[in-house]
Amino acid sequence: MTEIFAHRGSNGTHPENTIPAFLAAVKAGADGIELDVQLSKDGIPVVIHDEKVNRTTNGSGLVKDFTLRELRKLDAHQGYRKRLRALFKKTTIPTLEEVLDVLGKYPLILNIELKTDAYDYDGIEEKVLELCQKKAGRLTFLFCSFNLETLARLRALDKRIKLSAITKLDVEDALAQRDILKLDSINPPFKIRNIDALKNVPTRCWTANKPGQIEALFDEGVQGFMTDFPAKAVEIRKRRNK
Repeated sequence: MTEIFAHRGSNGTHPENTIPAFLAAVKAGADGIELDVQLSKDGIPVVIHDEKVNRTTNGSGLVKDFTLRELRKLDAHQGYRKRLRALFKKTTIPTLEEVLDVLGKYPLILNIELKTDAYDYDGIEEKVLELCQKKAGRLTFLFCSFNLETLARLRALDKRIKLSAITKLDVEDALAQRDILKLDSINPPFKIRNIDALKNVPTRCWTANKPGQIEALFDEGVQGFMTDFPAKAVEIRKRRNK
């Protein structure tokens, strides 16, 4: 079955990478949730996509330059639709541990992207794996990154975990490491998912939001895909399975 991943939670309807967005994805019936992890200045894994806090919070600056205490003071709903911001006041940047505590009761695939393509956070791999092993609950995990060195460090730490390489338009480097790193999938952009180089390669592509795109992915039987609107994707799958 093609896996439906809520991209940064249900971020088409809730502020991305926040607890409300993740719980909305659970309610929608998504198979999994994709989220992004970086380290605060004091080395705590926090869940936020951009290297800067500017777009999604009322703060300014690099995530890595804020302590966790400083990050907690920011409102994490600023990037969401202005007319609905009032619904999510005091929504904060969560730590990975907090997310695991909330989601651990659900049988979900947690697709964790380690955001090391701009800043190669020292020790992030060990910290993320340790938390996931400690707080797994009913969750299963898929670890991914654009940074192949991060994937290599993860593989060296644990031979059994599932790894995926995220790519932009060029997939050659990821494909070259597929067997070496024992990758579970390649995660390309939606528009290049069916190029010849990816033929017979399991893919989890990003990001499909339009009904026609979602229908196409179900038709093609891809391993999985990311969507900002998991409720929409689940409804399409239910209709197709009637």
